Amino acid sequence: MSQQVSNELKQQIISEYIKTAAGRAKLASSMIQPLRLRRDYTAVGRKTLLVEQLPDGALPIYDKDPEVTAFVVGEEGQNIVAIQKPRRVIFPLFEIASNPEIPLTQIKERRFDLIERAQDLAKAQIQAAEDERVFAVLDSVAVSGFDTLPGQTNPDIAVVAPISPSVLADVFAEVERHDLRVARIYMNATDYADIRKFGRDILDIESQATLLKTGLQATLWGAQIITSRLVPAGFVYVCAEADNFGRFPVRTELTVLSADDPKARTIGFSCFENVGIGVFNPRGLTRLVVTRV
Repeated sequence: MSQQVSNELKQQIISEYIKTAAGRAKLASSMIQPLRLRRDYTAVGRKTLLVEQLPDGALPIYDKDPEVTAFVVGEEGQNIVAIQKPRRVIFPLFEIASNPEIPLTQIKERRFDLIERAQDLAKAQIQAAEDERVFAVLDSVAVSGFDTLPGQTNPDIAVVAPISPSVLADVFAEVERHDLRVARIYMNATDYADIRKFGRDILDIESQATLLKTGLQATLWGAQIITSRLVPAGFVYVCAEADNFGRFPVRTELTVLSADDPKARTIGFSCFENVGIGVFNPRGLTRLVVTRV
């Protein structure tokens, strides 16, 4: 017969395990995941920008052609700024952070690894905030609808649903007429339903689970189609290759630091990243506006 373990002994064992990372990992292996409505969010916006890790002491300063207009997120991480002059431009860095706190009593009550779950949610929150800013920059580029060269605009293309292959071909042409290549297409799952009906003769469906978790759904004429719930339904962004479109300078990649508060009996974490977001080539983006009746 198996020997019964008292509640007091259980609490003592759990308390000892919680003190170390190895002990928490051991506890986690015997726990189940909580019930969730949907999978955690994974960042997709930086796929359309060239990610550059900044060396220590280096500033995110870039030279640009005189006729280029750059759109960047301001230092406060909110406003989008359009920069036409001077020829040398700096992409401001800003911080995105989340600070989850977990009461010690809750750790012992839950049947899953609450510490790991809190970190996962904080990372997902930061990645969602990152994508919100990326798509805000794309909206600013699309709304401006200009660069300083006459006759070189990429206006919105309006279409009544469903989206057809001929319409997407016209959207591709708006980017490719500037000697650029379309590399990414961002859309909401509602609009992707129209694309899915194209069939395999036109659409190359991706089926690997690891790709689907990152939003990648298919490829069309060599461009990746990526879905995200942060893309508003009715808008489709067609973007050029990253090195000819925008920059994503990274000073500090997503980092998790311990921020416990013994007086409040909580285990806490400081999750943050220090990054910049900027698009310097308005000709590398065309936005499709879809109306559903």
